[in-house]
Amino acid sequence: MSLRHLHRCMTDRLRVELDDGRLARVVRVDTEFPANQTTVSVWADTPKGPSLTKVDLDRIVGPAPDTEAPPSAESA
Repeated sequence: MSLRHLHRCMTDRLRVELDDGRLARVVRVDTEFPANQTTVSVWADTPKGPSLTKVDLDRIVGPAPDTEAPPSAESA
């Protein structure tokens, strides 16, 4: 998922799917330069209750299956 689409999911409050199957909402995106390392803070529901977690951008698969995907770059 690109940073552009990730920010779109955050502002539209769409849920995203993590690589471990959890569904979460993006609450913050931090990119460190010049390393270009992106850390995403997500709010996820867990069996023990909701939790705030920081994950690498690579762990986000895409929009959650029950939400509408952001438009692709070709359609913009």
